[in-house]
Amino acid sequence: MNEAARSFLRAIGAPLGAIALTMALGFLLVASITDEPVQAYRDLLFANFDSLGNFALFLNRATPLTLIALGVIFSFRAGVFNVGGEGQLYAGAIAATVVGVFFADLPAVILLPLAVAAGIAAGAFLGWIPGVLKVRLAVDEVVTTLMLNTIVLLFTSYLVNQVIRDTSAYGAVSRMVAKSIWLPPMPGVPGATSGFLVAVVLALVTWVVLFRTEWGAQLRAAGINLRFANAVGVPANRRIISAMLVAGGLAGLAGALYVLGIGHRFEQNFSPAYGLVGLTCALLARIHPIGALATALFYAMMLNGAAYMQISTDVPRSLVNLLTGLLVLLMTARLRKSGLRG
Repeated sequence: MNEAARSFLRAIGAPLGAIALTMALGFLLVASITDEPVQAYRDLLFANFDSLGNFALFLNRATPLTLIALGVIFSFRAGVFNVGGEGQLYAGAIAATVVGVFFADLPAVILLPLAVAAGIAAGAFLGWIPGVLKVRLAVDEVVTTLMLNTIVLLFTSYLVNQVIRDTSAYGAVSRMVAKSIWLPPMPGVPGATSGFLVAVVLALVTWVVLFRTEWGAQLRAAGINLRFANAVGVPANRRIISAMLVAGGLAGLAGALYVLGIGHRFEQNFSPAYGLVGLTCALLARIHPIGALATALFYAMMLNGAAYMQISTDVPRSLVNLLTGLLVLLMTARLRKSGLRG
């Protein structure tokens, strides 16, 4: 077995093992709450596949989680603890909306790539700021990304309430983007955005870039030991900044694809903490892109399944928060080597 195969097995082995143990412990907890534990678990895990409509919602939920997780992987591999996915997501969504609303008269062949590019650029800019501050001024990236999250959420709230609000609709929502640039549904799954296919392709591209290119090797070297990377001639500072640009761009793309493929407008509270959950997906996958795709699918299944479970049984959907917390604990825990011989 070659090194690539072993790396792939390690990437998926840990998440699958932790998921199996979490599900087993969770079933015992569900059994103590309800007289229908099998039905509850059946809805939690499999109701997403009961109909094409449910399956479409499942794929739509997994799309932004996958893209944000991939962005986090780029930044983490470069040694940057990027927690700005939520702000980058909102920046991408609002940028794509503004382009789609104010330039609606442009031909779709121009407007669609322009809206997507605007979303990517807005997210990338939000990633570039903490990257530059970290490299040039040694400013802690956790502080800057968290502050930027707040700034972007407040700014987009102002835009959707004052500048691009649809006054004929209820709530803080923007005007609809031009229908000519709505993403087509996934073939065979009406209601599912084709953006999920983009996320799958980008997961594979991320693996190739990180582990099969010189740029990716330099980025990973910068993340492992910055001083050593600089000493051997790796442009580590530039790699850190570029990693944050890619990370923000992927989160911005997630926002743009949500607007163009799902919501078709900007909604003030469209994200159920996608940024935080995407970060968790990346951590659970041990910062591996293929593992991140798997954990994003799992999280999407759990988040959607929780609603179906609560409808059919008396198990509250908040149970999923407990299960996901347990999963984080199991995935991030590492056995310490005692150094003793048995």
